[in-house]
Amino acid sequence: MKKLLLSLCLMATLGSFLLNAEEKMSPSTQNFLRSYESTSTISQRAKLKSTYAINQNNGEMAVSAFLHLVDENNLDGLEENQVIINAQYGTILSTNIPADNLISVSQLPSVKYIEIGRPVHQRMNNVRSEQFSNVNKIHEGTGFTQAYTGKDVIVGIIDGGFQYNHINFYDTEGKNLRIKRVWNQNQSGTPPTGYYYGTEYTNAEEIIAAKQDYAASHATHVTGIAAGAYKGNEYYGIAPDADLVLVSYNISDNSSSNTSITDGIKYIYDYAESVGKPCVINMSLGYHIGPHDGTSTFDRICDELQGEGRLLVGASGNEAEYNIHATKTLKKGDTNMKSLVEFVSNWYLYGSMTSTVDIWGDAEKQLSARVFVYDILNKKEVYSSESFSTAASASKKISNPTGADGNIYISTATNPYNKKGNITIDLNLSSFDNRNYYIGFEISGPEETTINAWTDAYMSWLSNFGNSEFTNGDNNSTMGEIGGTGKRIITVGAYTSCNYIDHKNSSMWNNSGQTLNQLVSFSSLGPTADGRMKPDITAPGSMLISSFNSSTSSNRNGEDYNYVVKQENVNTVNYYYGSMEGTSMATPVVTGVLATWLQANPKLTPEQVREILSNTATTDSYTGNITGVGNNRWGYGKINAYDGLVYCLNHSGIEQVGTPTRPIVYPNPATDICYFLLQNDDKNVNVSIYTLNGTEIYSRYMGNINAGEQNQLDLSDLAVGIYFIHITGDKTNMTTKLTVK
Repeated sequence: MKKLLLSLCLMATLGSFLLNAEEKMSPSTQNFLRSYESTSTISQRAKLKSTYAINQNNGEMAVSAFLHLVDENNLDGLEENQVIINAQYGTILSTNIPADNLISVSQLPSVKYIEIGRPVHQRMNNVRSEQFSNVNKIHEGTGFTQAYTGKDVIVGIIDGGFQYNHINFYDTEGKNLRIKRVWNQNQSGTPPTGYYYGTEYTNAEEIIAAKQDYAASHATHVTGIAAGAYKGNEYYGIAPDADLVLVSYNISDNSSSNTSITDGIKYIYDYAESVGKPCVINMSLGYHIGPHDGTSTFDRICDELQGEGRLLVGASGNEAEYNIHATKTLKKGDTNMKSLVEFVSNWYLYGSMTSTVDIWGDAEKQLSARVFVYDILNKKEVYSSESFSTAASASKKISNPTGADGNIYISTATNPYNKKGNITIDLNLSSFDNRNYYIGFEISGPEETTINAWTDAYMSWLSNFGNSEFTNGDNNSTMGEIGGTGKRIITVGAYTSCNYIDHKNSSMWNNSGQTLNQLVSFSSLGPTADGRMKPDITAPGSMLISSFNSSTSSNRNGEDYNYVVKQENVNTVNYYYGSMEGTSMATPVVTGVLATWLQANPKLTPEQVREILSNTATTDSYTGNITGVGNNRWGYGKINAYDGLVYCLNHSGIEQVGTPTRPIVYPNPATDICYFLLQNDDKNVNVSIYTLNGTEIYSRYMGNINAGEQNQLDLSDLAVGIYFIHITGDKTNMTTKLTVK
């Protein structure tokens, strides 16, 4: 009896510690602790990797986490608790914490809040043509005194599946490797200075000897789109003269997380600063845990890191075909929101029904939540949990609820930065007693509170199964955290530049089923939870051809074998190219374009990039008339590398590197009048304006014009719309888009 009483006392004490600790923990951190407590074997704890960012710290299980300090200069107690600091961003630390020490760390007076990291998922032929991104003209230097190819610019890629020694990553002559640094975050060895994990390669010999990070092609493909240089075929990239810095983020085992990505961003920017070059970083990654309003720790760190000559480009996501989002604004007499979680039909292939639902309210408004098991046939609940409030942090493990086998973890908190109530529900179920049973949740709150919920998109989505009592899922606001929600990150959606390819080894996936020039069906949509437009821009993202990793392409057992389009033999070595699609592919198109703009203006800021996009993006019958305004499908429209470069070189605040020789038309969009300037004296100048179908509706002979002379055009008789303006002379011949609004 004494032993039993002692055990009960210890359990009560532990529960009290955990309860106090939860006040400083995000809901995801609370759920991890509940999961960690309920496992004891290595195999059981290994399964937690599917949901949480778990790794090893001196042989013990540890977690990547953002650690928020009360005072950025007070690190008291961290070293004693074996907390490893990777990077510091003011009061935020990127850390690695032993799982057994999470509670004691949370109780330190110096610690304000702990956010465990979450695993992040991965999301060229005619792409460069004038019909699509309009890159070829800047490579050729058309209208300029030089070509723009990303020379003297750093392109950083954070991804997984690199073949470092692919011919596409050498210079255009195939002699010199353009990769200047590699940080493999999951390979043991000598890490970069200031970091405790991974291994760094700092010269071409080391990088070539390493060959690859692991057997996959995603990163090899992405890097080739942004900056591939091999011109033995047509599949080279947008910025072929850029230098490359690669951070290998291990997608395959979920050991990396959003904290690893911020470390990677800082690492790349620090290298660029050390060599005095501007930098643009590509993140074809994403997940859906977070407020989706730009206030996540990740987004705030990215806001701080970006600036002059420091750009960041992210994928919007590939979830527009799934109803992973649900929202409701509560009102008088209707102050709750209920929805049901629907799992993919082949969930059994993954071993269990694993999913996360992340729910957010408004600032300064408390929410309460419960979970239940619902019978959709008989329209009744067969189980309900107690209710949990965000007013006080709390967490609960629910094992084998009536009607289901497995565990449900629910945690609540108020985020200390955006002051929003946050509820996270982690599901790990093996079966339901009845095929009509589903997990549901109910959120209650005050009137005029808007609730947003997201699932993690890979195993589940939200549904009402036709029952109006529940809120149905939708595909709005499906842009992901990590690249899709940041206030300074340039977010990219995808449209179709190719929908058919003859694959070398298989015809199974030759046709994508997408419509040429149209937004691809999977490109995630905005707006953000705070109402901002996302994506910012779109680029080709369907069936793009780029470099493949040879280890997954050279034999029929390789995962990329069926998607190979071309094999190149260079100096007796085989290299492979193949097709992929996704916003992961559209994003490096924009990354490469921004590298060429940074060549023209090494101090370009994220805000200036948005200005350029809003003024130069291509709009057409597919985008609709969104010029200068944009929408939550297309952003400002389709990327136009050439017009963007012209704008970049001819507006105030831009350091000009090379002078354009083509005429300048401004303002564009215009209302009743616009102007044009010639860069050189010319004779017999004539201006014509055409409709999109080629009908001439305006023509004016201007005669002789001096360089820099402002020439006014009267547009008052033109209807609102998009036109082509054609300027000719003895030395001039230019056509460009003109928008009248």
